[in-house]
Amino acid sequence: MTQRTFITLIAGLLFGCSSSETPNTQTLIAQKDVVGLRAKQAELVKQNNAIKKELNSVLEAIDALDENKKRSLVTVLSLKKKFFQHTVILQGTAKTNQNLMLSAEFLGKVKAIHVKEGEAVKKGDLLLSIDDGGLSQNVALLKTQLDLAKTIYLRQKRLWDQNIGSEIEYLQAKAAFESQENSYKQLKKQLDKATLYAPFSGRIDDIVAEVGQLVTPGISPLLRLVNLQSMYIEVDVPERYFTAIEKGTTAIIEIPSFKHSYKSRITHKGTHINLGNRTFKATLAADSDVTLAPNTITVVKLVDYQKSDALVIPLEIISENFEGTQYVYVVTESNKAEKRFIETGLYEGDVVEVISGLKPEDRVIDEGARLVKDNENVRITNAL
Repeated sequence: MTQRTFITLIAGLLFGCSSSETPNTQTLIAQKDVVGLRAKQAELVKQNNAIKKELNSVLEAIDALDENKKRSLVTVLSLKKKFFQHTVILQGTAKTNQNLMLSAEFLGKVKAIHVKEGEAVKKGDLLLSIDDGGLSQNVALLKTQLDLAKTIYLRQKRLWDQNIGSEIEYLQAKAAFESQENSYKQLKKQLDKATLYAPFSGRIDDIVAEVGQLVTPGISPLLRLVNLQSMYIEVDVPERYFTAIEKGTTAIIEIPSFKHSYKSRITHKGTHINLGNRTFKATLAADSDVTLAPNTITVVKLVDYQKSDALVIPLEIISENFEGTQYVYVVTESNKAEKRFIETGLYEGDVVEVISGLKPEDRVIDEGARLVKDNENVRITNAL
């Protein structure tokens, strides 16, 4: 019998009993019997109070006896094995092996700068010239003398090979040629330092020198040449991850300034632990689709652990007792909450891997986990 039917029955009985003893309301109205209507009003108020009292008794009985009323409403997660990975978030730096500040190797004044900042150059392109102070003329003179010494030497050698002439003349011609050759090579090598050529292909990042400036070998910087096509990411990895990180380890690299991210791998793992910060170096490939500048800051997420069949649950449903032991609630076959102590492993984001205490297909309480108690009746409100 429903609550509504029960109330209707009570009201019908009460009104039925009174209808035979007092005139009908419509009759009293038709007779314009004010006294009778007031008596009818008092009677109805009395009946209404009795119905309210009876209704309260019925509702209290329903609350006490209805099993569904006493069950806490919860939602559950059905555990299944899934892929799980843990990442280490570190700061990386974009670098290149070809980032070079070219300095003067010849003493003199800058004669000409043949490139502009930002210009792309190829290996061997002329970048800058320094006034040689007449050294080129000396080299030209030595070249003429060298050619003459070579001619004399070759002539004496042919004669000597035919047993014509003296050995001393041959040896003198040979010595003169070799001496002139060495002098020429040394002076030519010195002259070559007055012109600066690109040691590799790249882009002129900065020009420090100015035309007419006196430059000194090993002291005066001239310009910076950078190859942005040979970029890589370098990161300092804490020592505790030394065994977990290897060459080939996958990673996600984020470049905040570009709002760009991509997948990469460790291309080199260092074997030296820095005593200052207890880290080791690791390098990762850069994304060829993005032109990075040297020293660009990156966020490197290294995958130090992964498992294809892990049990994971949300961190927010885990509770701890006063001893620090973690537990969750699962729903039994009899729809009761059961406290289950668990051991957890690594966490990633808002989920954590469960090492022990749970098994696949367990119905773990999600919403309502903080409100239920052990062995409490519960009612699942979501469909699995």
